[in-house]
Amino acid sequence: MTRAVQIADRWHRRTPAADGDEPCKCGTRDYPYASAVHSAELRWAVRWRDPEGSQRKKLFKRKPDAQRYAAELKSSMDGGSYINPTTQQTTFREVAAKWQAANGIQHRPSTVANVDRSLKRHILPTFGDREIGAIKKADVQDWVTERAAVLAPSTLEVVYGTLRAVFAWAVGEYIPVSPCDSRGRADRVRLPSKTAKEVVPLSTAQVSALLDAAPDRYRAAILLTAASGLRQGELFGLEPKHVRDGEIEVRQQVSVIDGKGVHIAPVKSSSSRRVIPVPTAITDAVRAHLDAFPVTPQVMADTTDGSRRERKVRLVFTTAPGEPVQRSPWSRAWRKMVTDANKVLDDGQRIPPGTTLHTLRHTYASLLIKHGESVKVVQKRLGHASAAITLDTYSHLWPDSASTTRLAVEQGLGALIKAQSRAHHNGNSPESTRDDGNGMSGHSG
Repeated sequence: MTRAVQIADRWHRRTPAADGDEPCKCGTRDYPYASAVHSAELRWAVRWRDPEGSQRKKLFKRKPDAQRYAAELKSSMDGGSYINPTTQQTTFREVAAKWQAANGIQHRPSTVANVDRSLKRHILPTFGDREIGAIKKADVQDWVTERAAVLAPSTLEVVYGTLRAVFAWAVGEYIPVSPCDSRGRADRVRLPSKTAKEVVPLSTAQVSALLDAAPDRYRAAILLTAASGLRQGELFGLEPKHVRDGEIEVRQQVSVIDGKGVHIAPVKSSSSRRVIPVPTAITDAVRAHLDAFPVTPQVMADTTDGSRRERKVRLVFTTAPGEPVQRSPWSRAWRKMVTDANKVLDDGQRIPPGTTLHTLRHTYASLLIKHGESVKVVQKRLGHASAAITLDTYSHLWPDSASTTRLAVEQGLGALIKAQSRAHHNGNSPESTRDDGNGMSGHSG
């Protein structure tokens, strides 16, 4: 239904306010007399009734601005995308809080904590107190540029994803369109490009040196990671029930939430739930570790089923006091292992700075690729959500099988290639060797 949107001149009125009033020099034929608010800064009023029937208005200093707003308003009302201007005045902070409340139940606690951190540290200081309807694409681009000076491109991409998610959720109720949306490449919000770094797996000699340098308590953990590609949280979330002959079952991980301590959490994604085949010597080594360092049951929160419950957890790998292995203590232990390992390695074999436990996951992937496993198998073993992730990370490790490519073409087109080769060798063109159907070679004489 078409709704009326009117533009009114607040400076003038149709009839005189009092007897004897003279027409105003700047009045029009229809509205010649000065009003009580003549010369007010905001001269022009856009008036309309919203879909609920309430009378609304918005004031402007310039008539072109009022006309532009009226046209956009009428278009949104006729097209069904009308948003109450009062609603658009809601602050970004309020909308973000409602978005968090609506979406928090769908995410892992660690994800919720990361989102909250992104909002508090990077997004709300800029947009928190602004009206959500007043935030434009240019404002978002300015924010991206400012944050790019302090955040790595990959981190900024994650933080921007949170900002974009809030705006997307607000569309239809608080704003008609998201300032993060674009009609094409030309008007999109531009993020800094990420420099792709090829992962470099550790060599067998480097892994061996790490094993020799590892404390007895963590030696089996190093060996298991290199042989299974477990993520750090998955490794330190293992319980004895997850270790079977020649198999490691991944169903949970250890996670730390700001202010809430360590708990047992779901794995990264549904594809991260997996069973990894390993040599029986690896599971034997884990059982030997358990004999040397018996499990100390401890009560921990468990959120793997979507709700929070307390239960006794029996972790395979713990600190000396029997507590879950957390990031800071592990980082200190890892640095010492690397330092000690480098003391026995030759200069060309030294473990490079920046190497972490996650690097052993790359080593595991490289072993699978080297021995001919397909992309889908590597994806499944690592628990990647898609084969694209696997290829983005490890495509440079797959061998460039030029000889195999040549052989495939030769086998498929071998006869044709040989025929063409003979024709050129005899000095004839391909056309000259083609039979014309009458037993003639194509020469005229």
